[in-house]
Amino acid sequence: MVVHRRPLISSESRMLRARILIAEDEVDFAAPLAEFLTELGYEVENVETAIALDVALRACPRDLILLDLNLPGQSGFEFLGDSALIGKAAVIILTGSACAIDRIVGLEAGADDYLIKPVDLRELAARIGSVLARRLGRQRKIVSFERASADLSAARILYPDGQTAPLSAGEVALIRAFAENPHHVLDRGRLLELAPAETVEALDGAIDNRIARLRRKLGTAQIVTLRGRGFRYQPG
Repeated sequence: MVVHRRPLISSESRMLRARILIAEDEVDFAAPLAEFLTELGYEVENVETAIALDVALRACPRDLILLDLNLPGQSGFEFLGDSALIGKAAVIILTGSACAIDRIVGLEAGADDYLIKPVDLRELAARIGSVLARRLGRQRKIVSFERASADLSAARILYPDGQTAPLSAGEVALIRAFAENPHHVLDRGRLLELAPAETVEALDGAIDNRIARLRRKLGTAQIVTLRGRGFRYQPG
């Protein structure tokens, strides 16, 4: 059993800290998944057997369980039938089985979602956010760009290969400003109001440098410079 309890990135993500239990016996899959979710601000624990899963849930309730259907000791389908043990936790099945019947049975047994391994980690992050928002009212703001996504709650960039990178408070504020004003021209003054600089460099030209760095970090061309007018976010 491994417990991951890193400090969160921001005060906003601190309010959204949800407890996730990964029930998965493939360590090569579970370990990087736990690391990824921890970086997104979740409190994560992973177990490798049905017995360990039972013990973990009796010791402490969880907000969400990522469940492999083939845990040693008990079928995931049997586990889904134990509503007293699951409690109020949401369940997302992560399995190597692409069988349509397994998917139907899993969802009818009470799972909130069903994903087939290998899974795109950005998609998994979005599914987890959606399930937690629907079941527990825990909202996470994720903004998608061409080659990466920005999780504003955890202040992280999510790349297609599963890597992540931190976002500063100023970068989070910039992305939020653009995401909340799609297709609108925002001049430099307005951007400085919505996303104040974190240092004393808050001069007119500094916002250009901040946006240029953010574009490179995100690998995006969707934040467009309009000469003499400002900037515009053009989502795909």
